[in-house]
Amino acid sequence: MGEESPALTATNENSWFQALGTSVSKCHFISKELPSNCFDLGNGGYDKLNSSEKLRLLNLICDEALNTKALRGWIDDENSSFLERQKEAREKVLAAKDKEKKLKQKMLDEVAKAIIEKNGAPISVSNHKEIVSRIKSEAALARTEMLEAMALKETLSNAVRTEPVLLDVDGRVFWKLNGYNGQSDILLQDMGTWNSVAPSEKWLVYADEQKLEVEKYIISSR
Repeated sequence: MGEESPALTATNENSWFQALGTSVSKCHFISKELPSNCFDLGNGGYDKLNSSEKLRLLNLICDEALNTKALRGWIDDENSSFLERQKEAREKVLAAKDKEKKLKQKMLDEVAKAIIEKNGAPISVSNHKEIVSRIKSEAALARTEMLEAMALKETLSNAVRTEPVLLDVDGRVFWKLNGYNGQSDILLQDMGTWNSVAPSEKWLVYADEQKLEVEKYIISSR
C-alpha cells in the first residue's frame, strides 16, 4: 500500500489541483497543452484555465476513473440492463402498432357488419358516429401506449456512450447533452478544419435563444 494522501482542501498546501498536477505530469500529451506553471499556483491555477483546458482535465479524470474495476463493472451492468429495456421497448412498439392497425380494420368490419344487418341499407349517422367514436377511443389508447414505448426506447442510459448529433465539413462537432437540471444543452466542439496541420479545439454551449437556429442547422445538414 502506498502512503495515505493528505486531505485536499482549498487552504492545504497540497491542494487538490496540485495533486491532480502530479497525475497530469505523467501524461505528456496533455501536460503540453496546459500552462506550464498552472499547477504551481494552487487552486487558483484552476481558475486561470480556459474552458477547453478545464475540459481536457475532466477528460483525463474520466479516463482514469473508467480504468477502475468498480466503475467499469457498473457500466457493464447498466449497459446490459439498458439493452434488455431496449428490447422490451421495441416489442411494445411493434405490439402497439399492430394493435392500432387491427383497430382500424375493426372499425371497417363493424361498419360493414352494421350495413349487412340492415340488408345493405346505409346505417344511420348516429350509429356510424357511435362505432367510429368507440373505435377511435380504443385507437387513441393504443397510440398512447405506442408513444410511451417509443419514448422508453429512445431513453439512453447514462452508461451508454454518447454520440455527436452532427459532424460538419468545417471541423465542428455538435453534441446534445443532458444537464444537471434535466434540461438538454447543445454544445459545439470546434476543432478547426479537418486538414489543419495543428488543429486546435474549442468548446462552447449555445444559449437557449440560439438553440432553435442550431437545431435547424443540424437538421438541414444531415
